Amino acid sequence: MVNGAELLNAIKSISQEKQIPDDIIFEGIREGFQKAYEKFFDPEAIIDVNVDEVTGMINVTKRLTVVQKVEDEWLEIGLSQAKQKYSENCTIGDIINEPVKFNDEYSRLAIFQVGQIIKQKIREGEKNKVYDYFLPKLHEIQTGRVVDLTENSYLIDVDGTVVSLWNKKTINQEKINIGDRISFYVEDVSKENKHSQVSTSRVHPDFLAKLLEIEVPEIAEGIIEIKSVSREPGRRAKVAVYSHDENIDPIGACVGAGGSRIKSVTNELNGEKIDIVKWDENSEKFIMNALAPVRVINILVDEEEFFDEEGNLEDAHRECDVVVPNNQLSLAIGKSGMAARLVANLVKMKINILSYDNALEKGVEILWNGNITEEEMNDPEFINNVFKRRNNSERNYQNEKPLIHEENEEWDDFVEEPEIEVQAASLDDIQANLEAFDNLAKEEIVDEEDEEIDDYDQYYDK
Repeated sequence: MVNGAELLNAIKSISQEKQIPDDIIFEGIREGFQKAYEKFFDPEAIIDVNVDEVTGMINVTKRLTVVQKVEDEWLEIGLSQAKQKYSENCTIGDIINEPVKFNDEYSRLAIFQVGQIIKQKIREGEKNKVYDYFLPKLHEIQTGRVVDLTENSYLIDVDGTVVSLWNKKTINQEKINIGDRISFYVEDVSKENKHSQVSTSRVHPDFLAKLLEIEVPEIAEGIIEIKSVSREPGRRAKVAVYSHDENIDPIGACVGAGGSRIKSVTNELNGEKIDIVKWDENSEKFIMNALAPVRVINILVDEEEFFDEEGNLEDAHRECDVVVPNNQLSLAIGKSGMAARLVANLVKMKINILSYDNALEKGVEILWNGNITEEEMNDPEFINNVFKRRNNSERNYQNEKPLIHEENEEWDDFVEEPEIEVQAASLDDIQANLEAFDNLAKEEIVDEEDEEIDDYDQYYDK
């Protein structure tokens, strides 16, 4: 015989520990006894289970239809028997609820079924709890405490709910310890994902965008809009911004007084240098802003959109040819193509970069429609400034340890790898072998990572 009170007390203690509502527990008890009867007696029988929520007493009854002649004793009862056992008022078609007798075997099977169903209900309840908690926080930043480590992830407690942060979603496999408080971006929330209901990330471009929104009130208020973000997590990032108020400088607002705002964000991103770029609806101007401080001699943008019969955008071809001064080619490319890749991802366009000499060899018409004239390019002051940057970079290269970076395949989930074509007269095979960028850097004793856009480097100096 099942001791209903003891069973109920045990299940209630589990529900309190797991924070599962009592009605789910009672539903599990009813379902468990029903399934046990179906397995032990008859799968076609109609069973009702009533649980007294105060005493824990469990009553199981079987529905029987009153008939003149019994053909199925599990579903029917004869009229004469029904009148004898239950009531003289019974008539054909009435439903009789016959009590089910408990025996040891049925009791054991019922308890086992209840346990299995309760476990399932608890899992479902926990899933629903996680889903309901994090769904309103989708695409937002959350902060929690690291409570455990696994081989591939960190387990983070957020207000009593534990989520996983996979190693590949951390910044350059950063070192995180148990007890640390850490912020992350809620990338996706799912009810059914068996691996992780909540997809979290610290390398998603929108993680950077949301950090800026926290630090810059003008972004939170909608005065300044983030148009696009391009990241090489832990190394460098570019953010395109636009001000809806002509009296507010979007770059200055994001950087903050003395770089205070941008410094807070870069500290959270383990030293990731952030370049704020002014967005422009004119593609040529936007690209030149993104390439700064590289000057542009020639720029030609080819934009084509393809629509279906109903007028919906199906595909788009966006490509840009850029000619830069010879002595700024390596700056435009960046170490291992990083600078060019950041620009291409920011403007969402294929970028073809040519040096001035190479453009002449290719027979490219030089329109001088960029942001530098021929006189300025040949101006000794411009040339001296380029060499000055290289000399500073050479000293940094000799005095500082090189940055070690491991490629993170997960970035491809957020940013499509742009197509970058770079042509240089001194390196005929630069298109076929991206490693030639590194060779170019070594020949000039230049660390492009330090040589790259350094307008905001002062804000990262310790």
